[in-house]
Amino acid sequence: MIVVSTQNDDTIIHVTPNRSATWKQTKFLMMVFALFVSSIATAWAVVGAWVILPFAGAEVFALALVMYLTSRATYRWEDITIGETTIEVTTSQGTRTVMAKATSYLYFIQDTHFGRLPRVIIKDDDKECEVGSFLNETDRDKLSKELVNLGLLMCRNKWW
Repeated sequence: MIVVSTQNDDTIIHVTPNRSATWKQTKFLMMVFALFVSSIATAWAVVGAWVILPFAGAEVFALALVMYLTSRATYRWEDITIGETTIEVTTSQGTRTVMAKATSYLYFIQDTHFGRLPRVIIKDDDKECEVGSFLNETDRDKLSKELVNLGLLMCRNKWW
């Protein structure tokens, strides 16, 4: 999701991944799955197939781990601040990249041969920073159009 705002003559683009469930909803779903698998495993253990219990526990653990990691990844964000002379990219991981606006450009890499998503990279003479790596294709196109509208020159890896 892309949100554009203006603050003190600077334009700030706040980029976050699309999130279909909150952390509370994810925890509830993990609890329902754990209860369902545990009830089936308990029924089999009562019948005498107690050997299924460790596998059911491993299944619940693996499912909860994957759901936790996926939910945690949806809380990432990036802020792209475009001022008069600088472009600053700040991420939720704590990295901060500052580039000169005069020498910066947008590099849009399309690799449709293998079905990969396009990449949006802001470059200047010394540094480069990929932005929106967690976005879907529609949002990456929207992000690149916003950056071009704010004055960045777009270069593509394919001219045809």
